[in-house]
Amino acid sequence: MRCTLLFSILVFLVGCTVELPDKEKLVDEYYQIKVDNLRATTIDKCKKEQIARADADVDSIVHRLLNADLHDTLNFPARPARPTRPDPIIGTVQKFDLEK
Repeated sequence: MRCTLLFSILVFLVGCTVELPDKEKLVDEYYQIKVDNLRATTIDKCKKEQIARADADVDSIVHRLLNADLHDTLNFPARPARPTRPDPIIGTVQKFDLEK
């Protein structure tokens, strides 16, 4: 009995001396933490979207540049020069006599 009385007095004294934190202060801190987390996630999301857009833009620019280079390198060779005309052979070669 004496032990329980001593324990209850100790609990009562400890319970009365501890100050509870201000409720409004805790709500403000919780709200600020939530706002900071939301702001950080929004900024991360925006950064990821901008990186994706930049990736697509860079890819399209590189694609256009490569295609332009490919079209420029597919030059066909120039037409060869027309060959000189051979000398006429009529009258310079003897006729073959096939009827013999």
